[in-house]
Amino acid sequence: LRGQALYKPSSTITMRFIADYSEIEERCCTVVDVINGATTDAVRALGGVVLDTSQQFEFESALNRDPENTVEDGGVSLEINVDFDTFSLISISALRRNKSDYFTDVDYTSLDIISEMGQADIRSFSQEFRLLSNGDTRFSWMLGGHYFDDQLESGDTLFFGDGTRPFFDILGLQLLLDGAEDLYALSRGRFFAPEQFVNTTFVQENETLSLFFNADYKITDAFTSSLSLSYIHDEKEVRARQQNTDELSAIDFDSDPTVLGVPLAAIPDFAAFIPTLQSVQFLPPLLEFPNEVENGNTNDSQVTWNVRLAYQVNKNISVFATAGTGFKASSWNLSRDTLPFLTDQGAIDASGIAQANQAFGTRFASPENAKAYELGLKARFKHGAFNIALFDQSKKGFQSSTFLGTGFVLTNAGEQSSKGIEFDSVLNVGDFALNLAATLLDPVFDSFEGANGIDGPIDLTGERPAGLHEQSLVFGVTYNFEFNNGIIGFVRGDYLYESNVAVGENVPAEISREVNTLNASAGLSMDNGWSLKLWARNVNNDQYFISAFPAPIQAGSFNAYPAAPRTFGASINYEF
Repeated sequence: LRGQALYKPSSTITMRFIADYSEIEERCCTVVDVINGATTDAVRALGGVVLDTSQQFEFESALNRDPENTVEDGGVSLEINVDFDTFSLISISALRRNKSDYFTDVDYTSLDIISEMGQADIRSFSQEFRLLSNGDTRFSWMLGGHYFDDQLESGDTLFFGDGTRPFFDILGLQLLLDGAEDLYALSRGRFFAPEQFVNTTFVQENETLSLFFNADYKITDAFTSSLSLSYIHDEKEVRARQQNTDELSAIDFDSDPTVLGVPLAAIPDFAAFIPTLQSVQFLPPLLEFPNEVENGNTNDSQVTWNVRLAYQVNKNISVFATAGTGFKASSWNLSRDTLPFLTDQGAIDASGIAQANQAFGTRFASPENAKAYELGLKARFKHGAFNIALFDQSKKGFQSSTFLGTGFVLTNAGEQSSKGIEFDSVLNVGDFALNLAATLLDPVFDSFEGANGIDGPIDLTGERPAGLHEQSLVFGVTYNFEFNNGIIGFVRGDYLYESNVAVGENVPAEISREVNTLNASAGLSMDNGWSLKLWARNVNNDQYFISAFPAPIQAGSFNAYPAAPRTFGASINYEF
């Protein structure tokens, strides 16, 4: 639902109020099996179903319960415009809230191994003021400020199921797990018991203040220069808490030399199997923060700029050149895989707050800074238009996020750069409109040591980033027509091509994506306000993966999200 109201109390003041609300309830989401590893036989031996990799695009799932996902989203905004003699004042105030929750079978088999429940509640407020010059003068300007306050509460719970312990037992760990339970005076079956869970919650409070200025100066009637400056200040406060009842992952075999007074090394054959037990401690306790060492705060500030020169060659053609910088503040890892930095290990050990099986990695990614240069041409003619641009951009401290199946790794690359050319065009021939757009891109990690790979940290320096295709093309044809009774309509077809690219750094190279998709639509609009549109997406049933990740607790297996199959739909609109 969306509605708006406009109020004009005087000839110089306008007020626009907008409110919207949306709600989603869906059976979402699940994946397909792309690579089935050695653990697949264990699942099947217990009566569980793991779909064969030949069924990747049959859109079937093997789950022990239907996934559920609900989202509620709504907001209001008020825009006030006040015109003065030489300038205008604009105020935009907005409130928004988004609530979501889900329950998913995250082992993606019909065996009840592990499931996840999660929720998020986001509340935000923003206020922007802008002062703009009025009139057609050589010098025009804009001065403004923007304040943003965002509060996020999120969390998730992983549950062990009835099939968790049998799954590990059939992998050959039964005697070892039984022996460890006896050694620690636990009842048989305590490790991976169905009632055990790991609940992790996060709270993030984010305040951002931005002050910005833009000025255009007409050096001549055809030659315009522009300068933009922006100051950004970003503060984040983050808190993380966890309740972990996974008894196996709470045991630190390395730092616990004795059990009930008996040295581990003296127990026949047990010490040799410690690495095997550690390999299945996949949900170690979280070091909560803030703590004695980590304050859970980031505080970032930066000034960015942009310079632009534009020249109107004639009434049809203009050329431009721009140079500028960009900034992204620190981003926190709000997943159960958040880890303290290695540089804090000494202080954490000294303070005595290290958790069992304490690991180190990253809590957040530091700020990302970008530089971009662009040279382009814009042309407009009676029967068409053409735009082309050459660009060169680089990002130092690029914030890289990798999904591990149960959480994320968030870290900084040294530098990522992209050089390329893009163009778009349209040609009108009678009742037909033809459009063609393309991008040629050369993306590369100039430096990225410590990236997350399939088997751990890897060096991606000199490699192409996953998900960034080198060539893309869009071609479309639209036929417009009109009837004598005032009804107008159109028929459109378009084709999208994206060259082959890896879908992730931590999945095998053969899991890649190339897109060749046809879409079609047709519509009618009537002068009484009614309109009808029919559409078909992916008419040719193009098959490709959007993303992929390692299957949770199934070593050697990989899951993926396939693109939607051929889909048909219709929409009816009424305007009044």
